[in-house]
Amino acid sequence: LYDVFAIDDNRIGVAIADVSGKGISASILMAICQTNLRHISRQLDSPAEVLSAINAQMQSSMRRDMFITIVYAIIDQAKQEITFARAGHELPFFYHRASDGSTSVEAVKSEGMALGMVPPEIFDITIRDKTVAFTKDDALILYTDGVTESVNASGEEYSGERLMNALETHGNGSAQSILNQVMDSVHRFSGDEGQPDDLTLIAVKHS
Repeated sequence: LYDVFAIDDNRIGVAIADVSGKGISASILMAICQTNLRHISRQLDSPAEVLSAINAQMQSSMRRDMFITIVYAIIDQAKQEITFARAGHELPFFYHRASDGSTSVEAVKSEGMALGMVPPEIFDITIRDKTVAFTKDDALILYTDGVTESVNASGEEYSGERLMNALETHGNGSAQSILNQVMDSVHRFSGDEGQPDDLTLIAVKHS
């Protein structure tokens, strides 16, 4: 699942998620998650509180062998900041270009367990919001593990480190350019090995 939607005139919600398993049951579960996300995000301002509410709503109806990892971010255009909450998903990567022209890429770390794995009394005490400034030329990448776990002919994974390097190299481009360059990097790495999992990427660029 990936989703981008307006919350109000100044704020945009961005989410990427991955459900365990495949097939119809996984698709239905993801559709329910997306519906809950869009509904609850208009009632609560904190991404962590939104994910807590989704977990409480879905936990009792999910099979024990199924769970959903998700990153939900709110981009506040007026405040020029992004607030994240991460429920067991891959770490977001953040590209920053300083005023002196130097660039850096870091993983935005925040705590949280996957949706559906534990009851609310445990989930709620682990999930936390993380806020970072989002100013001119900054970029954000959200992705699923199908990207970092792509393998080459030697069985080596593409890895988060290579993804960070690709973002640092191409992060000054537009959002579409970043996506194109990262996907090219993944495909060059994996060659003819094919992809064992879906490749899902979201790039957000502050122009």
